[in-house]
Amino acid sequence: MSKKQNRGPARRHESVPLGVRMIQLPLMALILTLLVEFLNRGMDVNRLFAFVTGRPVYFLYSALIVLTSLTFSELFKRRRAVLCTLSLAWVALGIVQYMVIKDRTQPFCSVDILMLKDAFSLITIYYTWPQIILMFGAGFAIIVAVVLMFSRMRRRKRYNFTASLLTVVGFVLLCVMFSALGMRTGFFPRRFENLVDAYNDYGFPTCFCFTFGQQGISRPESYTAEAVTQILEDIDDDDGELTYPVFDEDDNLNQPNVIFVQLESFFDVNTVIGGEFSADPTPTFNRLCKNFPSGLLHVPTIGGGTANTEFEVLTGMNLDFFGAGEYPYNTILQQEAVESVCTDLKEHGYTATAMHNNSGTFYSRNVVYPNLGFDRFVSLEYMQDMKYTDLGWAKDAELTGEILRALETSDARDLVMCITVESHGKYADTYEPREGDIEVLALPEGVALAPFQNFINVLPATDDFLKDLIHTLARFDEPTVVVAYGDHLPALELTSEMLSTGSLYASRYVIWNNYGKEFEAPDLQAYRLSANLLKQLGFSGGVICKYHQAADPAETGEDYLDRLEQLQYDILYGDRQVFDGETPYQPADMTMGCVPIAVTDAVYEYGRLLVTGENFTEFSRVVIGGQPVQTAYIDSRHIIAPLEARPEAFTVAQIAKDDTVLSETEAWEVGN
Repeated sequence: MSKKQNRGPARRHESVPLGVRMIQLPLMALILTLLVEFLNRGMDVNRLFAFVTGRPVYFLYSALIVLTSLTFSELFKRRRAVLCTLSLAWVALGIVQYMVIKDRTQPFCSVDILMLKDAFSLITIYYTWPQIILMFGAGFAIIVAVVLMFSRMRRRKRYNFTASLLTVVGFVLLCVMFSALGMRTGFFPRRFENLVDAYNDYGFPTCFCFTFGQQGISRPESYTAEAVTQILEDIDDDDGELTYPVFDEDDNLNQPNVIFVQLESFFDVNTVIGGEFSADPTPTFNRLCKNFPSGLLHVPTIGGGTANTEFEVLTGMNLDFFGAGEYPYNTILQQEAVESVCTDLKEHGYTATAMHNNSGTFYSRNVVYPNLGFDRFVSLEYMQDMKYTDLGWAKDAELTGEILRALETSDARDLVMCITVESHGKYADTYEPREGDIEVLALPEGVALAPFQNFINVLPATDDFLKDLIHTLARFDEPTVVVAYGDHLPALELTSEMLSTGSLYASRYVIWNNYGKEFEAPDLQAYRLSANLLKQLGFSGGVICKYHQAADPAETGEDYLDRLEQLQYDILYGDRQVFDGETPYQPADMTMGCVPIAVTDAVYEYGRLLVTGENFTEFSRVVIGGQPVQTAYIDSRHIIAPLEARPEAFTVAQIAKDDTVLSETEAWEVGN
């Protein structure tokens, strides 16, 4: 009897000849690229065909990127499992791209990964629960599939790791070489100024990979200490034309309150060529634009990205110089204090207040606003008795009272940045008529009727808020200037050819005041808005503000942008030559809310703690031993927490939906 016992069939190993793999990988790359581009183009076969035949070199370069990623499978014994996993990853990216461009127009970039927390907070607004369950189910299925592939698929018995590594390195170098050569020759742009067009022109794999590592501002070729010094000298030469008023109680027109009102997804639908509507959804805004100075405001985003328009207006910095798809609120401004219109006006005694009827943690505003110089931030968590839309967005009507409160609770003049949210998407794909709705009578071909119908019927509420605000401030006893503008156009399948403005990035702004001052409102880039307003008020500010006020882009052209890029790089990432090496800006000691939240009494009876105090909201929570407990909001003076035993002490905290503690009262001891 043989000593070798039968232990079952021998374990089989993968054995695919190299020649077969060299045919297999390019073929898979082409198929994956076609699928991803099909999704990138809204599953439109005609657009896909036009890209492949009209821009074949760009298509093949995208396929080369996909192929390069697939070659990494050659480094592993479980080659097939890795290859299938990489293929699934590309398909998943394509699906995410399809969903993102459908809901926000702006394409999916690598930097969006930094915003997953914010994305998850909106998931129930943009998708139904069945869709959410399906998405998470699909994600779980992919994970299970990957685990099964790695556990079941055959391993290679032997392979030449060195040869595989050289193959991978070779393909990576080939991609890098083509990219560098393409940017040097102009075949690829050095910077994607319009991401929507870029993803259509160059393909998803190319643009998505180019966005990796593109955070911040690259060192401009023209950046030198001498160049920065020359810019500063040119600014100083023109600076003498500006005045610097000092507040005088006998002449209070010197320093008016300044209120920026950034209106979510707000624009004049009458600019849609061929669009007809039963009524004007924004009569107040359009009447203001007709009777007061107004102009086009060219914003950096479309369909989403409120924070980026906000960033340009506040800082005077051009977003185009940053990485493709970057949100400075999620990168450099997390740790860097910078010049802004807040710091400019605080030099003249102003109090700077930010106000937004959305969560204080969205876009990390609670972290970023101190670095922009805001003294106070009134987020949704500090607004009392708010009402909500069917989608869950807070209504804008209450913002008038919040703005008035901000003006009345400060000792000096005020700068207020108010950001609305009620007209935020998603705009449903189905429309159910309601009494009093504005009807869409005609739209350009290619624009879906139902979402547009839903959109124009959320605009009137925001327009009514603006009407109420203007009427209130017209009777206010302090001189006040209001600058109102839309932050971006909505994601409604519009194209630039459909708009009388000729651009998807052209919003509109208007300047109103209650004391009869005459203003001018030329067409502007968003990053020039605050400097232009301050100049008309007789104020200057920091380096960026002075630069915009001294330079004329119409006369200097590209030199204007080149110099601005040098300044932005020097201030944020360079040697800080403009500050002699040391930034003068420090984070502000920002408080949350305009009025303090305080506890004045607490009684424990019948298994519940009744807390009496001031300025409570629905986000006020009793905290015991560092742990929030279930809390019921009664009114602005009372909250109740059911407890099994009387606590010795507690605090009341304002807690955002993501469980971030925004502020907390001092500890209060509970008596017998």
